[in-house]
Amino acid sequence: MDHKGILHLMRRGERTRGHGLLVALTALFFLVGLALGAQTITLLHVNDSHSHLDQWGPKDDNLEGTLGGIAKVATVIGETRATDANVLVLHAGDVFHGDFFFNAYFGVPELQLLQQLGFDAMAVGNHEFDFGPDVLANSLNTAYGSNTLPLLSANLDMTAYPALETWIKPSILKDVGGVEVGIFGMTVPNVPTSQPAPVVILGGDDPNVLMTIAGNQAATLRAEGAQVVIMLSHLGYTYDQVVAQKVPGIDLIVGGHDHYVFQQPKAFTNPSGGQTYVVQAGKFYQYVGKMHFTYADGGITIDDYQLIPMDATVPAAPEITAVVDQLKAGIVQQYGDVYQTVLATAAADITTTYDPAQKRRDTAMGDLLTDAMRQKTGTDIAVTPNGLISEGLCQGPIVGDDIFKPVSFGYDVATGLGFKIATFQITGTNLRLGLEAGLANLPYSEDAFIQVSGLTYSYNSRKASLHRLKPASVKINGKPVKNNKTYTVTANEGVVALLPLFGIQVTNIQMLPDLEYDVLKDYIVSKGTVSPETGTRIKDVAAGK
Repeated sequence: MDHKGILHLMRRGERTRGHGLLVALTALFFLVGLALGAQTITLLHVNDSHSHLDQWGPKDDNLEGTLGGIAKVATVIGETRATDANVLVLHAGDVFHGDFFFNAYFGVPELQLLQQLGFDAMAVGNHEFDFGPDVLANSLNTAYGSNTLPLLSANLDMTAYPALETWIKPSILKDVGGVEVGIFGMTVPNVPTSQPAPVVILGGDDPNVLMTIAGNQAATLRAEGAQVVIMLSHLGYTYDQVVAQKVPGIDLIVGGHDHYVFQQPKAFTNPSGGQTYVVQAGKFYQYVGKMHFTYADGGITIDDYQLIPMDATVPAAPEITAVVDQLKAGIVQQYGDVYQTVLATAAADITTTYDPAQKRRDTAMGDLLTDAMRQKTGTDIAVTPNGLISEGLCQGPIVGDDIFKPVSFGYDVATGLGFKIATFQITGTNLRLGLEAGLANLPYSEDAFIQVSGLTYSYNSRKASLHRLKPASVKINGKPVKNNKTYTVTANEGVVALLPLFGIQVTNIQMLPDLEYDVLKDYIVSKGTVSPETGTRIKDVAAGK
């Protein structure tokens, strides 16, 4: 389906369902608010949708997912606009990567849908740069031309790639019910999988730069007349809470990047003595955050907040469902029946998380994926970082779409799928260095935390960074690793590309023709039923149990 067709279907969905009495009451409350010098604004927000346009999660009898989906988000936006006078809709970044919808269409339909649904702005996420600025620019040009949804990031230096300045601005000033709302964006720096060059994401070498940029943006927007200032942040909560406490002039931080689910706003005392609030709404359109706040006397008061789950209680907007179904038909043409052919069964959820109260730190999805790679190649061990496992598998029937989502990183031009796998050799000394590097940023980031097959190790999370690994605990097939001995390893090509960034030396790299998706799929099919492992490969000796 071409983009004009998408826009046509979208325009058919732009209908308001307000009733006369409701509209009259809304107008009355609006006038009363103006008379009192106060104004109530409704904020709707999402983040980290990662191209999950369709419903996902546990399946119904028709093999359809039961969570999320942009068609349900459309319903919430439409119903809110029918009842509330002053609605602001924001996306905190990361629409690229994560689903067949991206690999088939490079984000274009989702960008168009966000604009057609009336989103007021979107932050630029780190994944928007996974394939370099050329791909991002091409997607934006195809989706919008010059008629763009405002994309915001104040810490991008686009001097060496000025074409992106057509679509990406530091901030916007928007009149919402007579209140001037200033919104500026921020993008997290130093994410290894992000490839922004020659664009520079400022703040990577010195996090204080991020505080300075945020402070300057807030001050500039205030000087331009902003009565409310929102930081639309794809920095992650670690940075967001520091900004909230150290940077004056920011009322709200609408966050993303971590995929955290905050049931209520996090409140921080800012340098002016007031409150700055941080919100974040999970991932994959599973929730829409909804806040009512009132502006009066130079500040805001949060009246109420809720995370609305996009579950069976929310009907999908038919017009948007039609768009998604058309896009799925195109995916089936390219990749085969990845939606309705059952390949295997998950006896329970295969997750990417662990219980923080337990010592066990390997994840069920990490175990499954690394076991699949090691069985394929027969190497001593297989490894992959948490940050290159996008998600897990839900209990129940497994189709091709379910298997692709966890390994959706990368893009193979020949197949339109993700990374291939590779083998290499590594000494025991470098293996320990790699494991130590993977533990360095805990607990703030687990992206480099290494999941393993054929290998066991322990660490102490209370120790200083780069001193956490217990060297004697590192064993391959039950035998202690020797410093000068060489071991064989399987990983995906993304890991191979990242090794030099961490100073890890390897030899005899062999790039294989096998796609990580096919390796995982074949392994799951061979098992028929997959179950979560008990979690005995990695241990944090500082944990409670």
